Amino acid sequence: MRITNQSILHNYLNNLNKNLANLSRYQDQMSSGKEVRRPSDDPFAVTRSMSLYTSLNQNAQYLRNIEDSLGWVDMTDSALGHLGDIMHRLRELVVKGATGSLADADRNAIKDEVIQLVGQLAQIANTNYDGRYIFGGQDTTKPPFEVDGYQLIYTGASGQDKEMLTREISQNVVMEINVPGSWLISGKAGQALSDDLPSVLNEIVLSLENADTDALGGKLLEQLDKHIDNILALRSEMGAKYNRLEAAKQKNEEETFNMKELLSKTEDIDFAEKIMEYSMMANVYYASLSMGARILMPSLLNFLK
Repeated sequence: MRITNQSILHNYLNNLNKNLANLSRYQDQMSSGKEVRRPSDDPFAVTRSMSLYTSLNQNAQYLRNIEDSLGWVDMTDSALGHLGDIMHRLRELVVKGATGSLADADRNAIKDEVIQLVGQLAQIANTNYDGRYIFGGQDTTKPPFEVDGYQLIYTGASGQDKEMLTREISQNVVMEINVPGSWLISGKAGQALSDDLPSVLNEIVLSLENADTDALGGKLLEQLDKHIDNILALRSEMGAKYNRLEAAKQKNEEETFNMKELLSKTEDIDFAEKIMEYSMMANVYYASLSMGARILMPSLLNFLK
């Protein structure tokens, strides 16, 4: 096979262009800090990077859900604490009102304070978090409780399908974060109290008006204690939810850190290694140029002859 000057020149230029392209690729990598600049550079790395970016975006949304839920649960716990304080004060007043020797004026003063406390119960039960009413179930746009005289009235969402608020805190993990208003006044679904709180409060006021000390010191005190226990149980449940959310947040942050580390290993260059590779490729390229000068010079001289 005859090797001509033209074929030698053609092969030389092809190799020179390849070396120049490799040198340019190293320059791009060092300027961007990224190993992969386009899909053709490394299809496997690109696929893995895209998957990691998708997972990171999902984790960021889960973290937002967790942080919002933490704020919601914390606000709910605080409100339940205030409700518990009011309920304990109501109990003190009922015990005091059950005293047979109490003067009518004193019993009326107790009744007036009870009515004021009913209003405070409604006020706390209408607590909102970031403009959303926490005890209204899925209906978070309007206050779930109101007071008519001394009657506490629940107007929020009712029914299991409308009461619960859920948040996805990790892949396929959905968590209920709220306490429906119906649970405040009647107990949890399946654990309903025989007498709801509005009815108990109404009877307390009427018994104070009628000086019914037997009712106050008997069934009404017993019913009130059950509602106090209910508030305590709900608050305990919120504490457990808060701890679970904190654990989910920590797990989310650890997963995000690990994914970012893997993404960095997939995309980012090792500058020390890349500088060495660039220097080696530059030497190859400049050696190619030097070799080309020796190849081209005889051809040029022959042409001039």
